[in-house]
Amino acid sequence: MNAVAVGAKAGAPGKQPRFPGGTSPAKALGQLAAQGATGALTVLGQPGGVIFLRAGLVNGCESPAAPSVDRLLTACGKVAERVWETIPSRPARALVEGGHVTTAEIELCALQALYDAAFFVLSTARAELRFDEGIEHWLGADGTVTADQVCDHVARQRSMLGEVHPSDATDLAPVVPVPRPGLDRVLLSGLQWEIVLHADGERTPQELAGLLGRSAYAVTLDVRRLAAAGLVVPPETPAEEPQATAKAIAVVPQELLPAQLLPQRVPGTFTFEEPAPAPARRELPAGVSALAVLPGAIDKVPDDSLLKRIRAALQALR
Repeated sequence: MNAVAVGAKAGAPGKQPRFPGGTSPAKALGQLAAQGATGALTVLGQPGGVIFLRAGLVNGCESPAAPSVDRLLTACGKVAERVWETIPSRPARALVEGGHVTTAEIELCALQALYDAAFFVLSTARAELRFDEGIEHWLGADGTVTADQVCDHVARQRSMLGEVHPSDATDLAPVVPVPRPGLDRVLLSGLQWEIVLHADGERTPQELAGLLGRSAYAVTLDVRRLAAAGLVVPPETPAEEPQATAKAIAVVPQELLPAQLLPQRVPGTFTFEEPAPAPARRELPAGVSALAVLPGAIDKVPDDSLLKRIRAALQALR
């Protein structure tokens, strides 16, 4: 199922209102809602998407960054892949009549997908906007919400992201787990475990959401929690100068290398001066506790008897 496939109503060609340069997607949505418009607001940019309105109310939303309704229903096992191959256009009613989902289930799933995609569509910076009148959402669900409700929900989502972790470096970048986080004990939620399990250093949070059939915003939020705990890091971009230096060293014959580039052996021993220090364990930012930022986790006070046994063992080594 094409996530953004839509069909136009029969009739006169749709109007193409013009939006002044610099108009944000949220402002454009508010203007169209005030006019009671019906159609599709296309937001071109990264990640971009489409918001569908019906008589000034938001009826659906799609974004490449968020799983659509068909993906959510397939991932949870509610609707098989083969069903989507034979489903007609505007399939909401057909899914209910075929006994695959109830009316409440399809409306709830459609609302979840709407809010999930709206976060990314309305967060698109430097977007180009276009409105096509008479375009309806492909699902054909009846549920609608107001533009104000959508914008307020997105504002709360942004605020929550900032409270969890102020940096947005991991929001759209590939998720890179830390091999050795330097923590004796890590407590993860079910979704966080799925993220760490499937993160391969190439998939972004949104790609992981599509793979897992989860809310893209929820995955993005939990990736921030993992980043705050020091369990994932944004991919590093190697500097050009170190790369050029390493390449130059690789092509120069060893006998021509300057002496200071080679390790110096201590005379009479098999050791070298200034050995490279062992990799340090990752340190969390000041005031950040890994267990504190992960939902459901509880910091525990060290056991006194264990500390006494450790002290006794250290004293015995003197």
